[in-house]
Amino acid sequence: MKRIITILAGLALLISCSKSDEVKHLENLNKELSTNISNLQSNLQIARKAQLKFQFLTNKLRGIKATIVTNHGDIEVKFDPKVAPLHVFSFVTRAESGFYDGTQFHRIMKGFMIQGGDSNSKKYPADFVRHGSGEPIVAIPHEFNSKKHLRGVLSTARNPDKSRGAGSQFFIMHAENSGLNNDYTAFGEVTKGMDVVDKIASLPRVSVPRNPNHPKNPVIIKTIKVYR
Repeated sequence: MKRIITILAGLALLISCSKSDEVKHLENLNKELSTNISNLQSNLQIARKAQLKFQFLTNKLRGIKATIVTNHGDIEVKFDPKVAPLHVFSFVTRAESGFYDGTQFHRIMKGFMIQGGDSNSKKYPADFVRHGSGEPIVAIPHEFNSKKHLRGVLSTARNPDKSRGAGSQFFIMHAENSGLNNDYTAFGEVTKGMDVVDKIASLPRVSVPRNPNHPKNPVIIKTIKVYR
């Protein structure tokens, strides 16, 4: 009998210890959960504030258009700030500041796209080798989206290293290319002047290091006019 009582007492102590350990474990889990909830709430507040800022930017950019004035004619474009507000803002502010004035469409590929916006093509207009290698001091994060790269779509050129973000160079699709979808940031489209894009894309080309598709004669972006 005494042995049974001793065994039962030992079992009770074991169960008690086991429950105590379980309680401590649950308390620790509760503390961890509370910390995670607090962090999530904090991150949610930050995300909501960021969303409000992007919504403000999107609203301010809504309805803005631009005319790319070239030595081969004008190309009118409209923007899609809902899918890429930072890219639209970057393009518009650069255009308004005169950044693009005097730059060139330095890369033309019939059946694909025409690319421009490199400051090197303005600094060194006759040095074709430098064209396409220029980048702004400050880049912006990519805004890959569902907008498809159809004929006439305005999109952003980028370095092969995606971590470097997007710069000032842009391109206009001469034909659809689904391989660029969700991998380059499309942010607008041509509304008038695709005949000018066709003309530029069909110009004679000359091969230079890093760019076998440089126009033989400069295709100048005289200015980009921004308006509503």
